[in-house]
Amino acid sequence: MIAAEAPFQLEAPIVSATVAKTWSAEVEGTEISAKVRKFIAGDHPDQEKIDVLTWWAGRAEQPDFFVELASRHAVLGQIDQAIYWLQRAGEEDGCEVADLEADEGLAKVRVDPRWAKLKTYLQACDAEWQKSSYFRQILTLPENYDGKSPIPLVIGLHGFGSVPEDFSGTDHQRLSDSLGVAFLSVSGRLPLGRNSFMWSGDFALDWKHIEAAIARTRSDLTPAAGKMVAIGFSQGGQLAADITAAYPQQFRGCVSMSPGSRFASGLVGRLGKTPNSLAGQQYFFSWISGEGTGPKQRVLAWRPVLEKQKAVVYQYEFPGKGHTFPRNYEDYFAITLQVILR
Repeated sequence: MIAAEAPFQLEAPIVSATVAKTWSAEVEGTEISAKVRKFIAGDHPDQEKIDVLTWWAGRAEQPDFFVELASRHAVLGQIDQAIYWLQRAGEEDGCEVADLEADEGLAKVRVDPRWAKLKTYLQACDAEWQKSSYFRQILTLPENYDGKSPIPLVIGLHGFGSVPEDFSGTDHQRLSDSLGVAFLSVSGRLPLGRNSFMWSGDFALDWKHIEAAIARTRSDLTPAAGKMVAIGFSQGGQLAADITAAYPQQFRGCVSMSPGSRFASGLVGRLGKTPNSLAGQQYFFSWISGEGTGPKQRVLAWRPVLEKQKAVVYQYEFPGKGHTFPRNYEDYFAITLQVILR
């Protein structure tokens, strides 16, 4: 993806023959990615974990753990190997320098004389990724759907730094089959790398990006008029609420989980300047009790404005810690979708 040559020409870390033989034998008939992650989380020597991740980096279709490998090498004082993986991250997957500077595991890299030059290169990589037109989208359709019958369309909007796969997979296929809806999960407008995206904060441009994604599905899908639903988490949760309120003729409602962003929401301002009747729309907002007050405060600010325009608003605080999807997400999503589309 990046045209500029990496500043340091370093040999690729070698995978031990033992690890390669052992793990290659494990591939057949298993979910190897999950198996690797289970090994990494287990009680094994750090070098063994590095060896397994190094092997997997050569086998995985879209490895997204180059920075993790760099950090693990750096902790063991293997700085050349750490720099090798950071360069790979910048070139192939993307990484934010601000995150690297906060990573305690990379402390030995940051005091290496090569850090300044490496940092400049990684910043250039990040800028190139954001200027690129790289995107991903995933369309999930009910089994045996003919492509012509109008069905509701659910737009999935991931959080900052995440991927469209957040709203795809076997659970969404089950929901698609059981509820007779299509899911279109869209990557954010700005790629931060091959496996990391963000929404730009420019509402008009983000919506144009989503519209283009919908247009690309026309040969496979006929969306039912006025029956779109937006679902999002974090940055995507905020955007889900914004677009639902902005286009009530198209959206029946939204499911906004832990809404928040580094960018301010324009929802209140837009409805204040150009009131829309949101009658018939339903908004489901949720957050996790232990994740901080930001998402809750956004919901409390939005709710009276939405209700003034005749929308029905629900809010729920899930018990737990961390900025994450609610537990029992599939059940929650299935219920909210049925309420919105009934």
